Amino acid sequence: MKWSFFLVLLAVSLSTLSAQDLAQNTSSLFDDSEVKTYNLQNILVQGEVQAPVTVDLSRLPLRSVPIKELAFENGKRVFKGAYFVSGYSLYDVLNSAMIKKAPGNTFKPAVDMYAVIENAKGEKSVFSWGEIYYKNSFDILITKSIQAINPARAKIVWPLPAEPRLICGSDLLNIRYLSNPTKITVKSYFEADAAEKPKDLYAPEVKVATKAGSASFKDLGPTVQTRTYESVLYGHGMGFKEVLNVTGFRLKDVLAEYAKLAPENSGTSFIVASAKDGYRVVFSASEIMNRNDNHDYLLNDLKDAPNGGRYTLVVTPDYFADRDVRSVEKIVLVDIR
Repeated sequence: MKWSFFLVLLAVSLSTLSAQDLAQNTSSLFDDSEVKTYNLQNILVQGEVQAPVTVDLSRLPLRSVPIKELAFENGKRVFKGAYFVSGYSLYDVLNSAMIKKAPGNTFKPAVDMYAVIENAKGEKSVFSWGEIYYKNSFDILITKSIQAINPARAKIVWPLPAEPRLICGSDLLNIRYLSNPTKITVKSYFEADAAEKPKDLYAPEVKVATKAGSASFKDLGPTVQTRTYESVLYGHGMGFKEVLNVTGFRLKDVLAEYAKLAPENSGTSFIVASAKDGYRVVFSASEIMNRNDNHDYLLNDLKDAPNGGRYTLVVTPDYFADRDVRSVEKIVLVDIR
């Protein structure tokens, strides 16, 4: 009887150990360390919406993304750790509020909008509406849980943040990461529209305006790199357009040269690219300057082409083609601070 009991106990123990081993030895490379969970409740969405709304985060779906966190400290890039994060995306949070643009803004597309995320300390980050809604953007989220992705053979354990944070999986530097975000303010950028739209949309040069001054360019020199890109253009309104094969100048190099913008100081700025007919698109400076996925926004030089020249902005990461801007006439850099 005793031997029977012992054999049963041994079988149960082996079965339990086997189950534990199977749980720990999955094919995933992201789930082999401690998980830290944060107590998240609500976040306020206000600004250019039909009515301010306090969003109950617990009612939203959880999204997940792995991140490699790189900081900029004392003039140097410093690796802070690798993590697997689950949380609530800005895409889902902002779906809880309906857009209502400011009085006087008659521009219909939402491509001129942006969101300012803020915490109780007054720290801010800016995201364009396009980088949230015109591509697969579930990697911009507020962390509900986090675990370190520790190297298998090196004796390194990355520290887990003490507080929940807003993170962006496609950012190279963590300059837009924000601890304990409490509110989101939705805004749009607009200037007074011309009484009549010009018949000739051709812009022979592009003006770049910043708080410090302005400059213009016609021809871009060797300091601005070129890239070749191929994609299927699909518009939100009209659907399939064409298969585009384009070689263009990197917009990040243009902004570095003419706006003196660097990745490490792009977290609180956005740019507006516009044409003569009033079509304008807002981009966060970080989504252009601070990417880790090698997607470069391109200025395609069409020279003297009457229907598209001179420069057309091609937004390569987007699913929809609505943020492409033909005949770019002006680029404005704005800091929200």
